[in-house]
Amino acid sequence: MSTKPLVLLTGPNGYVGAHVLRTLLSHNYRVRGTLRSLAKATYLTKQYPEASASGNLTFVEVPDIQAAGALDKAAEGVDFICHVASPYFTVSADPIKELVNPAVNGTRNVVSSALKSKSLKRMTILSSFASVVDLSKNLRPGYTYTSEDWDPLTLDEAKQDGYKGYHASKTFAERAAWEMWRDAKSKGDISWDLITFCPPMIYGPPIQELDVSKGVDGLNTSIKRLVVSVQGKDPNFAPKVATPGLPAWVDVRDVAEAHLKALSLDQGINERFLLCGGVDYFEDGLAGLRARGEEGLGEEGAKVDRTKHFSLDRSKAEQVLGLQFTEFHKTVEDTWEQLKKLGYF
Repeated sequence: MSTKPLVLLTGPNGYVGAHVLRTLLSHNYRVRGTLRSLAKATYLTKQYPEASASGNLTFVEVPDIQAAGALDKAAEGVDFICHVASPYFTVSADPIKELVNPAVNGTRNVVSSALKSKSLKRMTILSSFASVVDLSKNLRPGYTYTSEDWDPLTLDEAKQDGYKGYHASKTFAERAAWEMWRDAKSKGDISWDLITFCPPMIYGPPIQELDVSKGVDGLNTSIKRLVVSVQGKDPNFAPKVATPGLPAWVDVRDVAEAHLKALSLDQGINERFLLCGGVDYFEDGLAGLRARGEEGLGEEGAKVDRTKHFSLDRSKAEQVLGLQFTEFHKTVEDTWEQLKKLGYF
């Protein structure tokens, strides 16, 4: 019987989930990953042949994370749950049906399975800076968001468009998790701890399964945005390097590291962490690539003036989790190199 702690990981085949999976396996955890279909396990099994052969990496099929009790069996006997899977898209004809309900129901379902677990020590949920930021305040120069801030979006506002729907989906799902957890905790039903992460835009090298034949359209939303922007192909800015709608960002590897560090925190720590590498425009990350004459970049775009934007307080993540955040140029360069290696350019 293995003494390695067992982590239930949702979405191990997604952009962030793939990094969390790699980080956990390389730090002596066993991982049980949930997949919509076991056919999706082939790529991951090939990536980690030793872990798969030894039983340190296993998968369970959960066709619909919103179905009642969908994760009850998967959560049996686990030490930790890392809930990473969640839809990220912002174009929707019916934001409530396509974004809000799946996110909230999925999170409620994972938490309710966690509430039934007899072995669980801690659960982490990947939320988003979307559940923190107040869109109505725009750039808010001089304002620093902390983990005390919550997006004030209402259900009626969420119906207006996919962008607001996405923000609402993250906010309502995270609020639901904390409510369910506090309720069970106050009744003395559970002893496990809850951690939520609120990252802004997530960039960094993709290691999930990709279909290169689809070109950039086959990439996850944030990486596609980064690539199109630095190539000067965003129609709103072309031929220059684009300016991001949200300049706050974090490296995907730091997000994975945050998950790892959270699992070894002392018992009784229940926190909401803002994860942020900084506030930058795409051009700010290109100095190294430009210096070496990298081909395929757009014409020089605008650089950030941080006095014109809000900032994020990441001190709690640095102090409690001991995170050291990656610098933007490294995130951009590593992403570019990885995509080049995969044959995108």
